Amino acid sequence: MRVMFAGSPAVALPALVSLHESTHEIVGVLSRAPRPVGRKRVITSTAVATRTHELGLPLKTPTSDQEILAAVEQWKPDVALVAAYGQLLSPEVIASVPHGWWNVHFSVLPRWRGAAPVQHALLAGDETTGVTIFRIDHGLDTGEVAETARLQLTGRETAGEVLESLALLSVEPLMATLNGLESGALTLSPQVGEVSVAPKPGPNFGQLAWSESASEISRRIRAATPEPGAFTTRLDTRQRVVVLKAVPCSEPSGLTPGELDGSTGKVIVGTGDGGLELLTVHPSGKRAMGALDWFRGLPPGVILGG
Repeated sequence: MRVMFAGSPAVALPALVSLHESTHEIVGVLSRAPRPVGRKRVITSTAVATRTHELGLPLKTPTSDQEILAAVEQWKPDVALVAAYGQLLSPEVIASVPHGWWNVHFSVLPRWRGAAPVQHALLAGDETTGVTIFRIDHGLDTGEVAETARLQLTGRETAGEVLESLALLSVEPLMATLNGLESGALTLSPQVGEVSVAPKPGPNFGQLAWSESASEISRRIRAATPEPGAFTTRLDTRQRVVVLKAVPCSEPSGLTPGELDGSTGKVIVGTGDGGLELLTVHPSGKRAMGALDWFRGLPPGVILGG
């Protein structure tokens, strides 16, 4: 089949590469336009755009529906595949491709419809997640389902690690969907189950509230890592400290929420229920470091706040 691919971040690369290695023809790739990245605001192409150039494939970075429609008119795809493209499609665009637009979504729909399914799954403490390949319609991730695959969670993964696993997991159901479309054997199913929504995290998604339980805080840290980052604040200096890795303690800490203790060779923070052991932190203006090294450089009595 003649396939147009639309994607932007690195999580879309396994789908792009597997498609390039298949018997299907990629007639063109859509990606987001280059954007400023990092403290120096260097204009940087997306991971998909960079790999597309390496593969020698046609690339466009449209900023409007009309530019997407122009790409469809030029490339004349049979089908369009979307993996973390990052741009909503209008009804006119959806109707422009004969066999439709199909999305790689990183949850088992209808659970966690929206832009950040993995982050919300981890925050909620879900024990499983997965991938859904569905036909895009006019709703928010409401289309009929072609294929699904599930992933068991251990309760230790970060959002970044889960996304990497799901990106690899998506390849088989994606290719099964394409092959089914080509042969005419593909069957679709309506989404069944309780609907939940996963909006894009705001800048305070990773803000830690030490009045919550250690398990709740641990889930938020994993959900916010690597983006937008889990953080707390030193009450003495108001400096932000990003928490990269932490685990709940197995025994009561006896500490008040936000209180620090490093007397046992481990850095424990008091929470609303139990203690949380800090393993790796990134203090403002410094490099990431082990929590104990950071703690040893603190004055006595430092308390962490929201």
